[in-house]
Amino acid sequence: MKNILNKKFVAWLIGLLIIANIATLAFFWIGHFKNQRDNSPKEFLAKKLNFNESQKNHYFDLAKAHNENAKLIRDQIKLNKDNFFKLLQSDTVNDSSRNNAALQVSLSIQSLDILTFEHFKKVRALCTKEQKPDFDELIQKMVNSVNNPQRGFQPSIKEDTGH
Repeated sequence: MKNILNKKFVAWLIGLLIIANIATLAFFWIGHFKNQRDNSPKEFLAKKLNFNESQKNHYFDLAKAHNENAKLIRDQIKLNKDNFFKLLQSDTVNDSSRNNAALQVSLSIQSLDILTFEHFKKVRALCTKEQKPDFDELIQKMVNSVNNPQRGFQPSIKEDTGH
């Protein structure tokens, strides 16, 4: 009888530990996703520029459309790069084929850069006269970080800009 009670106790204890582990994982997952959402680049920019609700709504719509279009172009960039590097599989690649494949990669990257430029032009148009200098400063920091990857620019809502 004692052996049966001991086995039931162990079974309940294991079940309780499994439930506790699942609850802990769920807690961390939910916290992680909330933290990601709160620290996304669009949340960062909206908070740094003190967008009102109307500005936020317009901006989030712009960001959604931009992300959808950018994904299509990034997929094309990947395809173009795959095609470019597949040329390595051939023992004889003429300069014209190589240059044309490289040009396709460049054109798709250019397309993404133009899309991003136009997106930020629209975002800047949402800004008030007072917000535009802050927007310009943030964009310049982002551009500098892309051009200087050693320093990097990690957007953080906690970052103090002195405003």
